[in-house]
Amino acid sequence: MANVKKLLIVLLVASTFGACDILSNSDGNNFKVDINNDVESLNERIQLINQPVVLDSTRSKTAGSITASGSGSFTHVANVASPEVNGQKLSATSIELRANKVYISYHLNGNDYGGAVDIIDIRDEDNPSLISHISFADTDVNALDVEENNKLLWITGGRDVNSSGHSTADHNGAIIGELGIDKGEFEENDYRETPLPSYSGNDIVDAPGQYLYVAAGATGGGYYELSKKDFDITNRVDNTFAKSIDRRQDDIVGLNLTADHKANFTIMDFKKETVTNFQTPFTVAPTDGKNVLEHTASITYAALGDQGVKGYKFNTGTDPVYEFNPQGDDVSNGVTVDGQYVYIANGTDGLFITTIARSGNKEPEEVYSWKGGTGSANFVKTDGNFIILANGIDGLNILRKSKK
Repeated sequence: MANVKKLLIVLLVASTFGACDILSNSDGNNFKVDINNDVESLNERIQLINQPVVLDSTRSKTAGSITASGSGSFTHVANVASPEVNGQKLSATSIELRANKVYISYHLNGNDYGGAVDIIDIRDEDNPSLISHISFADTDVNALDVEENNKLLWITGGRDVNSSGHSTADHNGAIIGELGIDKGEFEENDYRETPLPSYSGNDIVDAPGQYLYVAAGATGGGYYELSKKDFDITNRVDNTFAKSIDRRQDDIVGLNLTADHKANFTIMDFKKETVTNFQTPFTVAPTDGKNVLEHTASITYAALGDQGVKGYKFNTGTDPVYEFNPQGDDVSNGVTVDGQYVYIANGTDGLFITTIARSGNKEPEEVYSWKGGTGSANFVKTDGNFIILANGIDGLNILRKSKK
């Protein structure tokens, strides 16, 4: 029998905006949260594959490091079916990998609200196990990040502002929340949240130390610095339609689209109180698509829809040091990078894998593609060994680099 714990959680908002306690009682505005830590029932969603990935290499300029047949360098380990909330299938929205765990957030497509977070254990590289799941009946979960010691997980998203349980004076639906984790499982009665003065929380990143950073879009949108202690907003940079956010070495970088649909990168150093913007000369479509940032090894990579993926150092403005446009049937939604490859989630085209640009050449020498199913690839994440590809309501593909 599934070990499902139903939590009734009330939101008690303090008079100071941003300070919020979560109480476990039956007064006020309640919403349901379901926690399932029953491994047997959860793993019914996992289909083991463990077969070589066959890549299409027809667009490579060189023979490349992957075998001529396109197989042998990656293994398709498993597929994971999307969970459901309120009888509707959820769509994966973001992924993090930390200490042999995969964390995945989900939301409902369309106007309804609902979301979830999964935790998958990948210590057994051939046999991943779904070990914990939490669902929100009335809240989209658009992004997550995880504390370095895996004890806390932060989410951002949104719910119907009129039934949010928060005052609508400074709130348009966006929220951030904090979940406790013990031994890889979500803990009962360990959740707190606070509202944001925007419509939807779109991305969140943990900066080790005292603060969280959130990108929130539409009405009241921008970038927010929040205290981890009490969720007070300590700094904000207004930018309508903020899409994504990440850490650089000593500052924060955010991505939004301007009113004339150009990509705008905002570099924020809250210690030095400096904000610098870099705007692209080109426009990005679709404007309501998913555009993801990832900063790694001094380069900020951005998935820019019909413009493909570009990588910037910003020391020369918006002149990219990496660029690749798949120019397939769909657009670039997500990007992630390891020391060898750039991985691109390109909608119905599936996954593209390119080498990192070398020796001043912006375009990659090697290009591979893989279509793992019928879904639309909207997010991808790697830790250098595993590659997790999200395909909307069609779930996840778990890949890993094959052992030589």
